[in-house]
Amino acid sequence: MKAIMKIQIPNIAFLLLFASEFTFYLLILQTGVVEYHHSIMAEIWMVPVGGVLGIVISVFLHEERHWLIPFLLFSQLLLVLDYASANGIELFLLGLISGLTAPMLIARIDRLWLVVLALGLSYAYGTYYFDVPASQRTNIALFLSAVALITSLFSQMKKLSKHTDYITFYGAGNIFFWLLLDAVLFETLSRNNMMHIWGQENFTWNIILFHMVGLITAYIARDWKHNSSFLVILFTLTFTLYSLGWQSPLSIVYPFVISYYNVIILRSLMRLPYVLLAVMALSLWAASGLGLLVALSGSFIAAWVILIALGAINVSEKLQIPFIQTLENLFSQIQDSQLKNL
Repeated sequence: MKAIMKIQIPNIAFLLLFASEFTFYLLILQTGVVEYHHSIMAEIWMVPVGGVLGIVISVFLHEERHWLIPFLLFSQLLLVLDYASANGIELFLLGLISGLTAPMLIARIDRLWLVVLALGLSYAYGTYYFDVPASQRTNIALFLSAVALITSLFSQMKKLSKHTDYITFYGAGNIFFWLLLDAVLFETLSRNNMMHIWGQENFTWNIILFHMVGLITAYIARDWKHNSSFLVILFTLTFTLYSLGWQSPLSIVYPFVISYYNVIILRSLMRLPYVLLAVMALSLWAASGLGLLVALSGSFIAAWVILIALGAINVSEKLQIPFIQTLENLFSQIQDSQLKNL
């Protein structure tokens, strides 16, 4: 019985740690800060700057994550006391902490099903409390930070297996465009009073349910060779529903898509050596920021152009276009050299 508890406690702690930090990103950094500052880039630009710098620094410090993560989460807990009126320096530090911790948490993943459960908790909690105004989310930020801090002490962050896989050029491109498309649509929906689906009681349980369905489906189909093409179809359907103004179907399809692609992304990232993981994390911050800028431009045509680019990536992979294949080979060689240094 004691042996079972030794196995279970670190897993449960990591599940809660990952869920709380992912929810913190969704409710506080991604939506709370942006909403509170009315999407004014001059006020919130310090968050992504801190995030990018944090990822770069993590490359040099990730081997000390067993003590570094609790320290960072303690700092986060102190910072969110002033969350609703955070100044530029505080926003920079929150971004820095997120940039440091996110890739280190992904590197800790050794069981995909644990993260699927964590995402389920996060999406359910985040969706249910999404209608809380940004200026009133301090208690939520404190709660999530406290849970993350406590569970980080029991998550055995130091005991990681060595990751020796690599990601293809097409895989990296797909991941970037999935995040970009999601960011564009989410930020656009958040600003469209006619199509906004989060925080509306008649859609809340729809969204939670189909987040769960998406997570389960993606976990079952995690090794399916047609996942990339399937996601192109799903994003096309999502964009079509939004363009037609069909809220109810959108509240079913969109959360399914979000959950599905996140599982597939984490399936790829958890296998990477840390340096490659950090590079991918940088591209994901870039996709999130670019998505916000596209949404703020007020032109949804740009989103369709991005979707077409994603489709082109998948078509070029099937056609094996020589120029793209050259880039793919170069991309693989760079990663091979990285793996040899492990």
